[in-house]
Amino acid sequence: MSLMLSATALADGSAAVAVSTPAANLQIWNGYGYTRPGLFDWLKKTPADIRDYGRETFRRKNTKAILIVIASTALLLVADQYLVDKARNLGDHLGITHTQYQKTVVELPIPGAKKKPGLEGPFDSGSALYFIGDGWVDLGIAGSFLGYGLARSDNRALRTSSELAESIIAGGTVVQVLKHVTGRESPFTTNTPGGTWRFFPNQFKYAKNVPKYDAFPSGHLCAAMSAVTVIADNYPEHTYVRPVGYTLMGMLAFQMLNNGVHWASDYPLALAMGYGFGKIAVRKGRSGTGADVHLYPMAMRGGAGITAICHFGRKGKEGRES
Repeated sequence: MSLMLSATALADGSAAVAVSTPAANLQIWNGYGYTRPGLFDWLKKTPADIRDYGRETFRRKNTKAILIVIASTALLLVADQYLVDKARNLGDHLGITHTQYQKTVVELPIPGAKKKPGLEGPFDSGSALYFIGDGWVDLGIAGSFLGYGLARSDNRALRTSSELAESIIAGGTVVQVLKHVTGRESPFTTNTPGGTWRFFPNQFKYAKNVPKYDAFPSGHLCAAMSAVTVIADNYPEHTYVRPVGYTLMGMLAFQMLNNGVHWASDYPLALAMGYGFGKIAVRKGRSGTGADVHLYPMAMRGGAGITAICHFGRKGKEGRES
């Protein structure tokens, strides 16, 4: 088999190694194989991801995780109004506004169009924190991986971009179904402590006054968790991804209490869903090729070099070959 090897030195002294097999369009990173995704792979896989999420979630081995989500949601339900009030008080103390929207930053003129579509962005402290979970941020991250992957012919980056779109859309679809079924009021629209639940609401009323019905679960946190999971799993050598990602998610979660968009009990299920859909997308986007690559220094006439030794074909404990 013809192999092409590249190694990237990291700040911690380790190296991420890529092995390419041109005939198979396969690049191996960290023992996993990545092929170049099709243009609409992310869309084609979405229905199967939703099916697989349902199948995999309700298995006996996940009983503990399910009970944790249920218990944490129940506990937070009791404290919901208190937590929203305290978040707003803390926001006032820190000078963080209760803003729930963005402003148009750049207008995109379209010939013949009455309305000019535009790119929206934050304009104060509250909108900046809320923007962390904005769709433009998700699109920008996926687009960055796409651009890098195309420029460097990097299948891992291309797969990451595709998996980001795949997991966010699949998770978002299920989130929307649950919102339309549970019909929970957002904090800023209600005078009832904890908000009112209107199960199976009239969909015409829902469409006319969405915040009255769409609090549970949080789509912003579901998408954010999917993004962090996909990136961290595909780039395990970058150990900062999860700490940074979870910190930003915490800031977003606070702001959505501070601006009255969500209750704290809207979060556990959203996080669990985002994590699950991210894991499914990553698993389907790479293969356990069994390339265990080791680099060794090698003395050469007139200098030094690196010897790469690749082992194929032995199954590891995690079900991948190593």
